[in-house]
Amino acid sequence: MKYLISVALIIWGLASCDVVEEPYTKGGISTGPDTNSPNILLEDFTGHTCVNCPAASKIAKELKSRYPNKIFVVAIHTGEFAKPETGEMYNYDFRTNEGTEIDNFYNISAQGLPRGMINRNPYQNTQALHYSRWSDAIMDYWNKNKTRQLDIELSAQYNSETHQITASVNLNYFVLQSKQNKLSVWLVEDNIINWQKSSEEPINIPDYQHNDVFRYSFNGVWGENVGGATIPIGFEFSKDYSLTIPTDKDWNVANMRIIAFVYDDTDGVKQVIDAKIVGE
Repeated sequence: MKYLISVALIIWGLASCDVVEEPYTKGGISTGPDTNSPNILLEDFTGHTCVNCPAASKIAKELKSRYPNKIFVVAIHTGEFAKPETGEMYNYDFRTNEGTEIDNFYNISAQGLPRGMINRNPYQNTQALHYSRWSDAIMDYWNKNKTRQLDIELSAQYNSETHQITASVNLNYFVLQSKQNKLSVWLVEDNIINWQKSSEEPINIPDYQHNDVFRYSFNGVWGENVGGATIPIGFEFSKDYSLTIPTDKDWNVANMRIIAFVYDDTDGVKQVIDAKIVGE
């Protein structure tokens, strides 16, 4: 009876998660971005019981490796497949309130996981993209946006005595902005070893490496306003952020990074960068 129930659950998971056969792209990315092209924020909406999410994570990793320091990934665990379960396997809770709100606002997990957003821009009239379309969407974005509009300088430190993380962000604009810009500063963690379901054997992976996991936002779900309704060329913005790690968190600061990105509600993400947290 237990065997029959397990088989039924696996079949349900395969039916509920989006799946695609290789190859994962139609044309792939054959050329790289221009020197001055904006960076890419790939928000990967995922879950530890989503059997096809490891394939999406693999694609995200390959894209980062192909274009280092140009593509930045944040894995947002959300939806039904991110819910912790009772028992010994999937009881860890990767979810965050911020991630859930972002998911609900853009209606991502309701369309089936895994899905992702490329700089919060639509590609072929779709914003929540299946992972088979990520690389084509990135190339399309770079073809249409060849020049970045601002630079972001970012540094981060950790004080082991106070358990405080401090991030310093500096923005420098060199293109006039006619819409309200917002800055988001996030904390992500790599190398979290925990359970993950897979569409391949073994179905239940006990020591899966979860990377780019969204942990916390320093300035709320939607960040904070930068400047006014218009931002002139040469405008600069600087701010420091801090977080004392709560005692109930099992975060490993040695595996954490800060991600900062600027966006507006119409055109999406304009620039993104990350920084490793340096210990004191």
